[in-house]
Amino acid sequence: MTIFYILLYYVWKIRYKVEQKKLLTISFYVLALTRIILCLFPQNNWTSADGAISSAIYRNIPFAIIGLIIIFLFYFSSRKNNDKNFKNMSLTIVLSFGFYIPVVLWADVNPLIVMLMIPKTCAYVWTVLIGYIDIKKKLK
Repeated sequence: MTIFYILLYYVWKIRYKVEQKKLLTISFYVLALTRIILCLFPQNNWTSADGAISSAIYRNIPFAIIGLIIIFLFYFSSRKNNDKNFKNMSLTIVLSFGFYIPVVLWADVNPLIVMLMIPKTCAYVWTVLIGYIDIKKKLK
């Protein structure tokens, strides 16, 4: 998912012709690297059904910040540029996080909450579909 958001960041940069955002780019990579490193820690207990909730929260903090950045970037850029094709991009990301956060926080309490990963995945599919439809329109 981290890589997906890095790709979305570059979609935003290319789509809106953003060049002079070196600090933002560095921040984005620092957050992504931090998340990846936190995911590698043994405290995550990936091979066990008993993962620590604190580990889940810590590894998702940089991910949530990445998500917030992407939400704001697409929201404000699509409105500023009157980009009708990408106006819902930020909504798809809000929805994906809206379904993901309860899973992180309460999956250990109620395993059925993991079912929220299905609509989360649908939000990701919608994200990709927005880009696909836009490319298809431009090729015609």
